[in-house]
Amino acid sequence: MQHSILRVLARERECTARQIGAQLSIDESTVSRNLKPLLQERCVVVKGHLPPTEFGGRKTRLLSLNPEWLKVLGVSVEQGELCWALVDFASNVVSCEKRTVDVNRKNLIHILRQAFESAGHFHAVAIAMPGLIDSANNTVLISQALELKNFVLDGLIEKPFLLVNDANAAAASYLSRAKNLVYFLLSIPYELSKPVGLGAGLIIDGKIYEGSNHSAGELGEGVPLTRKNVSLEDLEKDPAVLFEDGKTLDQFVENTAFKMATAINLVDPELFILGGDFKLLPEKMLQHIVRRVEEQVTVRKVKTLNWQIDENGSKTVAVGAVRAFYERFFSDLDFARQVIERKDARS
Repeated sequence: MQHSILRVLARERECTARQIGAQLSIDESTVSRNLKPLLQERCVVVKGHLPPTEFGGRKTRLLSLNPEWLKVLGVSVEQGELCWALVDFASNVVSCEKRTVDVNRKNLIHILRQAFESAGHFHAVAIAMPGLIDSANNTVLISQALELKNFVLDGLIEKPFLLVNDANAAAASYLSRAKNLVYFLLSIPYELSKPVGLGAGLIIDGKIYEGSNHSAGELGEGVPLTRKNVSLEDLEKDPAVLFEDGKTLDQFVENTAFKMATAINLVDPELFILGGDFKLLPEKMLQHIVRRVEEQVTVRKVKTLNWQIDENGSKTVAVGAVRAFYERFFSDLDFARQVIERKDARS
């Protein structure tokens, strides 16, 4: 029952005991009884009071989650960038930082530990990475982008921990936006002559869809943006460097548009989003990609395709990893118990 109360408060942000009871179909006295240990633990706090009614009586307590009770560090790991965001128990972003860096199998653990040291105080970690991810066992089954296979991250840090696919993490940030959604996450490697990564986070009927083998949304290795010796830092300084190799760029556009159109035809989403490193591409190039997608999507003849650019890049992935952590915390009682036990053990 206490877990259910937390779930209501996470969804509604603030409620009275009576409102919680109405949502859970239980009487107010049962709510009050189960609220007592949550208030003593300080994971729930009294945010304020509603004024008494015209008939008198005591002021009604307005309850909310305590933002300070649990802080989760979300980390986005991509081929050319690391980003981390600290998010409190009320889902507020406390801080965010990112670095352009060549992430690979050899330096991954070292870079992650550096991020943990830089992030300050936190209680749990959620890491988002490209590839096939077994989030139940915190294992990277395979990640071509990072050259990982059957890579277990459970012993990385002695805190509650969750590993998720990066595109799924990004999609988690949009769970309240649409019941059926595709989030296309572009990951440009540090060396632009290497193939790009393109994944699709799928929200189907209001839930993240991972598939029976944790491989839903994997669109396979892409093609390079250019064959020239250009780095991600060069692209960030001047996107025009892409047009120096027009033939390779055209191949990238066609390959990317075809994969996106295939996913859209299969899912038929209300909305699709271009995220990750799509924001680094020139505007006319983005418009060209979307136009080629629209030409290949069958439903465009009967309805308008809704799409948008996510300008937040890897911040969306880092914050989305925490959203996925909290989504699991509030929906999975066993996971919530494990988090609380490990948190209390380190207090």
